[in-house]
This record gives sequence, structure tokens and C-alpha cells, in this order.
Amino acid sequence: MSVEREPAAPAAAVVSDEALKKAEEFIEEEEGALNRYRGALGVIMTAAAVVMSAFHIYAAVEIVPAYILRPVHVAFALALVFLLFPSAKRLRHRLMWWDVILAVASVAIVVYVLWWGDEFGDRATLPTHWDEIFGVALIVLILEANRRSSTWILPFICLLFIAYALFGSYLPPPWTHRDYEVGRLIGSLYMTLEGIYGVAVDVSSTLIILFTIYGAFLQYSGAGKFFIDFSFSAMGGKPSSAGRAIVLGSFLLGGPSGSGVATTVTLGAVGYPLLAKAGYGKDAAGGLLAAGGLGAIISPPVLGAAAFLIAEFLKISYLDVILMATIPTLLFYLAIFIMVEIDTLKFGITTVALEKNQSALALARRYWFQFVSLIAIVVFMLLGYSPVYSVFWATVVTFALSFVQPDTAIIPYDWFRGRQPWVRGLWESGFIKALEGGSIAGRRRW
Repeated sequence: MSVEREPAAPAAAVVSDEALKKAEEFIEEEEGALNRYRGALGVIMTAAAVVMSAFHIYAAVEIVPAYILRPVHVAFALALVFLLFPSAKRLRHRLMWWDVILAVASVAIVVYVLWWGDEFGDRATLPTHWDEIFGVALIVLILEANRRSSTWILPFICLLFIAYALFGSYLPPPWTHRDYEVGRLIGSLYMTLEGIYGVAVDVSSTLIILFTIYGAFLQYSGAGKFFIDFSFSAMGGKPSSAGRAIVLGSFLLGGPSGSGVATTVTLGAVGYPLLAKAGYGKDAAGGLLAAGGLGAIISPPVLGAAAFLIAEFLKISYLDVILMATIPTLLFYLAIFIMVEIDTLKFGITTVALEKNQSALALARRYWFQFVSLIAIVVFMLLGYSPVYSVFWATVVTFALSFVQPDTAIIPYDWFRGRQPWVRGLWESGFIKALEGGSIAGRRRW
């Protein structure tokens, strides 16, 4: 590899439309392609997502019984999946009649649960004929929603386990067992808080969605842009500048994002041209970006949603999980940082002068509140708040601090000054977009 020792011209972090489109394709390949509606349909979908977020924010501060919260959470999620994820790629951006039927059926099944109230769970050992019909329908809807939003692999595995429960007597020892009747299976999966509405949905409805709302508020208050700008401004002047900026950016973005894919693609769109100019090959640049993004799933406070499940299953404090994950996270990024320095010497990486519109110190002075928003959750936990209250108040803090600077205000200053239409101005503000992004987390971008 030929080595240039003279500093290169400043590299602007300019992302072309083609690069953004490619990045979006990568994310959709991993997280599923979403329908994009315009006009009245778009307004209805946004309103549904906003209502879902608002409901869960309400549930964070008011007592909503589990037998209500969990089914309602599932109903919202299923309805949005059927309305936003196409049944086939060729039908993308088109709302089909069967999508509406499946969404309505998802809501109807949960309305049936809420209608019977406590009596519904009391008869789980002897479900009625209608209980079995609604239960089977819910299982089918969940399998189809999984297929649409991810792949067929998870539904296939679930079907194998259901088949094992129903037809286990046909298997040889030691796997054979007495077959479970449909009624008993439905009673366990659908009519109690131990099956479909078990631990996973409990964590999703009380913690995960609140963290996605918190992350969306961070995004629309300009935190993502600040973290990238700060990383590129702080790291410069050496051959390893580009690699260092990627590592620091991954560290700052990964924690609140919780998504390895989104972190990698977001930084890759900006950082790959810089890495290429510095002398990184395609494989080396891709490996560095992927390694940095992968850290998101082990980085506090979200840990790729695993932290909540770990705390719930191990019956330990969520703060303890964060503390236990802190050292491995720091060691992980320190190791990548060291590898960047080693690769710089090994491959003779060129010094790339990163474009700095402002110095890191100037950015920190102007947008100091972004760091406050980032650590607010841990601070509230140290003060003795529960994880649910902590993320709720961290979201409130993020919302309030966004108004410190006009360019980060989640609701524009002009709206308060009466220079924008009240309804349309609020509807198009970052506040509504954050509430929407909190429910449709897969579409949240840094």
C-alpha cells in the first residue's frame, strides 16, 4: 500500500442521496421494509403511533393493571404491524383490504379480553368455545406479524414448539409426552399473564417502549447530530483521526440507540468516505464500522433491549445491570480504539484533516445539555427512582432541555411566537415525530 505522509485536505462529511438510499436499504433488509403513506392515510398512521406512545407515557405515571396494559400493548403493536408492514414486497406502500381486516381483528381480540375482565383469567382452566377461537386467532396473527416484520424463521420455530405441544405423543422417547388439548394450550398462552402476555410483553410494555420514546426524543432534540459532530471535532490531527472519530461516535450513539444496525449505518454513511480517504480498505473500513456499531447491544443504558429482560429474569435491579455492563462496554471500545492505533501503524494510514465547523470545546459549551439528557436515566436511578419513572423523567428532562438552543427545540420557537399555524405547526414538529418514532422504533434513525 502506498503511503502518503502529508495531511490531506479537510474531508467534509457530506452524504449523497445515493448513500442515504443505500443506508436505508441496509436497515430495511435487517429490520423490515415499511409502508410509507401520504395524505390522510399517513396522518392516520402517525396518529395511531402517537396515541400508542401517549398511552404508555400515561401508564408510566398512573397505575394501569397488567391485565389491561399488556393486551392493549399487543393490540397496538399488531395493528401497526399489519398497517405498516406489507404482506409482500410487491405490495409495499399499498394498504390492502386484508391488512385492515387483520388490524381490526387484532384490536377485536384484545377488546374481547378486556370485556370479560377478571372473569377471563379465572376460566383459563376451562376456556369456552369462543375463548379458543379468539386464542387461536391471536396466535395466528402474532405469527403473521412476526413474518412481516422480521422473517419466517421465528414463526417457523414457534410452530415447531406448538406442534410439539399438540402432537408430542407421536415422537419417540425421551421426547414423547401426553398431547396437550387445544383448550389447555389456549388457556395457558392466551388467558393468563404467563403466556403471550408474559415476561417479554411485560418488559416491552413497561420499559422497552419507554426507552424507544426516550431515544426518539433524543434524536429529535438533535442529540444524534451533536454526538457525531462532537466525535469528529474531538478527534483530529493524527493519522488515526478518522478511526478514532468512528469509535467515539459509535460509543456515544450506541448507548441510547440500542441498535447495532442503526448505529453502524448512520456512522457509515458519514464516516466511510473519511476512512477510505485515510487509506482503509473496504474490508477494514466495514469491519471497523461494524465492530463499533455492534457495541450498541452491550452499551448502557439500553443494551439492545436485553438489559430489561436480564433484570426481569434474574430479579435484580436495572441499575445493577447497567453497572455490570459498564466495564465490559468500556473495555470493548478501548480494545477497538487500540486496534485503530495498531492498524494506523501497520497499514500506514494517511492523516485526514476532519472538517471542523466548531471545535469540540465550543460544541460542548453550546450543547452541554445533550450530555445531561444522556446520563439523566442513571442519575434518576441513583436518586432512588424506579426504572420506569427514571426513563419517564429522563424523557421530560430531554424535552425541556431541547429548548436551551433554538436549533434543537423539539417544538420550534416560531410556534410559540405564533408564526406557525397552531395545529399544523405542532403536527409537523419534532415532538409529534418523537412520539411517532417511539412506537415505530424500527424507523427511528440517528
